[in-house]
Amino acid sequence: MRRTRAAAALHTALDVPAVVLVAALAAIAFVTAPTPATAATSASHPPTASEQLTPPSGLLFGAFVAKQDSTTEVETSVSAFEQQIGRKLDLVRFYVRWDTPLMPDAVLRSVARDRTPVLSITPKKEDGTKLSWASIAAGDQDARIREQAAAVAALGVPVFLVFQHEPDMATGYGTPAEYRGAWRHYVEVFRQQGVTNVAWTWVMTPTGFAETAHTPAGDFYPGDDVVDWLALDPYNWYGCAPSVPTAWQSMAQAAGPFRTWAQSHGKPLMLAEWGSVEDPADPGRRADWYRETLAMSTSWPELKAVSAFHATGSCAWRVDSTPAALQGFVDAGDTAAAHGRASALLTPSTSVGGVPLTVAFDASRSTGSSSRTATGVTSWTLDLGDGTSTSGQGQPPGAIAHTYAAGIFTARLLVTDATGDTASDTRTVTAAPAPVVTGSERDVTTTSMGLYAWVNPSDLPGTVRFEWGTTTAYGSRSPSYDLAATTSAQQLSYTASGLASGTRYYWRVTATTAAGTTVLARSAGTVGAPSLSWSNVTGLTATGAVLSAGVDPHRLATTTWVEWGPTSALGQSTAKAAVAAGTSAVTVRFTLTGLTGQTTYRYRWVASNSQGTTYGPTATFTTTAG
Repeated sequence: MRRTRAAAALHTALDVPAVVLVAALAAIAFVTAPTPATAATSASHPPTASEQLTPPSGLLFGAFVAKQDSTTEVETSVSAFEQQIGRKLDLVRFYVRWDTPLMPDAVLRSVARDRTPVLSITPKKEDGTKLSWASIAAGDQDARIREQAAAVAALGVPVFLVFQHEPDMATGYGTPAEYRGAWRHYVEVFRQQGVTNVAWTWVMTPTGFAETAHTPAGDFYPGDDVVDWLALDPYNWYGCAPSVPTAWQSMAQAAGPFRTWAQSHGKPLMLAEWGSVEDPADPGRRADWYRETLAMSTSWPELKAVSAFHATGSCAWRVDSTPAALQGFVDAGDTAAAHGRASALLTPSTSVGGVPLTVAFDASRSTGSSSRTATGVTSWTLDLGDGTSTSGQGQPPGAIAHTYAAGIFTARLLVTDATGDTASDTRTVTAAPAPVVTGSERDVTTTSMGLYAWVNPSDLPGTVRFEWGTTTAYGSRSPSYDLAATTSAQQLSYTASGLASGTRYYWRVTATTAAGTTVLARSAGTVGAPSLSWSNVTGLTATGAVLSAGVDPHRLATTTWVEWGPTSALGQSTAKAAVAAGTSAVTVRFTLTGLTGQTTYRYRWVASNSQGTTYGPTATFTTTAG
């Protein structure tokens, strides 16, 4: 086995806050056995981070993947890109400003997925303030450098680290000599802090390697003792922006001078950013450019890593600008040479859902070292995260079905190839019940009502919306509110206004998470004058009758009585009965006595509170003969 990746020990730490992941990473002891390329020197010293990252043959294949939109997480975008190109990335490029929290959550998640980060740290703050190279060389920024060193060390895996990529294009920081001093001091602070998991990677543009360069790239070179990898950001511009090369350039043309300069230093080489624009006159030219670049890369034995730029920057560099271009990039990444190490790729059919949750895992795109994509694996094991596992020989299958009970589980795939190289991938699956919802009305007035809900989302994010109206068709709705991922009930509320007094309203709250949707329906009336919902007469005799009615006090203390008599003038009244300030109709009864047999009487109900007096319709009843 050539390497033990941190993801193997981190599979229980996925999908937790970054600070927890940092702590988990800090606790991992990085262990590695020498690759064939370093076996000769391993007896005298443990393999360095650079040696561990250098594949014995072929290339490490990676990319910078721009977020799909402002709300999408980087890990989501990277995973989607991997599905698009059909393979796992070995490397992921990250650009980090000086005061950005280290490590960003996206870096931690990528490490946990068994990808190697290429970290580019720029001495520029989030507010745009530039820190001079001279101030860094003088030690003025050492406190922050020590913080960065601790964060990088806590990752527990070898990483590529770049201080100020493309210094030849950076303005406002200082001179080449000051850059060299800043680089050397930056490395020195890391070494003083005992950080050993860094492959120091120097990144330039092709400009400084041209024979006509105003400032030769070598002027920025800090020295072989503080640089492990030499890297270039070459592009085929084809006139896509002002003041850029207008001729179509192959990668050999763009990167050839860099390679010539680098050969005397004996370092592994990387294309840290690379890409091409389209040729409008030849729709297939860009696709061929990708294929030719990989073919060229295999003919340069010192070139050990390539990382494409999948974003729209100064020009349209996304590799999927057309289906043809995407296919060319896919073809490049499918080659055996583009798999310098084994890779495991685990894709669940769903990662969140209601219980019981059935998930189909696809592990078929895992790849052995020096093998074409989705080939070369000799054995595999899938730990399903709930105490069960499955395994097999040869290439892992495309559908491994498993049903989960409630909980959060981390499934971990481990693959091994014929050389003994191993790789892993971890994916978190959350099986949860649908949200639990309770509700009530508060602060009810004549024209408004506070609608309250308490929602337990079972540790999943979600949304909540209120609806209301005078019928169960509702008709009015609140904005949609975000539901935080918690394991306890959250209170949400909305005040429905512009309501009619003394009116019953039907309302519901709908809570939705990835585990399902729960709807709670209720009804309540606004404050208002009392209403009479029904009335009847029972117990008729020659001398008596029982009058009953439903009286809704509409949340106010109410009195009610019956007016009655043998003529339309009525003329008599019962005593007044008190009805408490409730939220629904109550039954009130009055017994009339001393009536005359075989006589028709008229009556009506009356109810009154501080909002008004309500008179019911006049009705009749006839006593019996006796």
